[in-house]
Amino acid sequence: MNRLSGRFGRIPPQTSELFQHNIRLVNEQVLRGLPSHANNQIRAYTLETVLDVVLRDWRENDNTTGLIESDVEDLRNFVALAVSLAGNDLNGQGAPIYQAALRGLLEEWLANWNAEGDPGPPGPID
Repeated sequence: MNRLSGRFGRIPPQTSELFQHNIRLVNEQVLRGLPSHANNQIRAYTLETVLDVVLRDWRENDNTTGLIESDVEDLRNFVALAVSLAGNDLNGQGAPIYQAALRGLLEEWLANWNAEGDPGPPGPID
């Protein structure tokens, strides 16, 4: 049992363990989608935005298993795609593009990629 378990009153130990697991994966693996020149504001925005959607997945979709390898890869690729769309000025004029693209991708992931009976990522656009 890890050091956070059972320390938070009525919050089940499994909940604190799940949060730790997801936070660690986002910090250590998803944020790798950011380039080394991304500033602290972009890094903080990315961390907060990705964790917000991951925790919503727990709350809204009853995801109690946490992020799996394919989720981490998808989330990292969303970050990388949003960076690419922002162009050469990620820390300046490209920041709003990055933020909007990342939010859109994450909302799609939450609503559709993990839904019961959903086949997964959307196919090519016809």
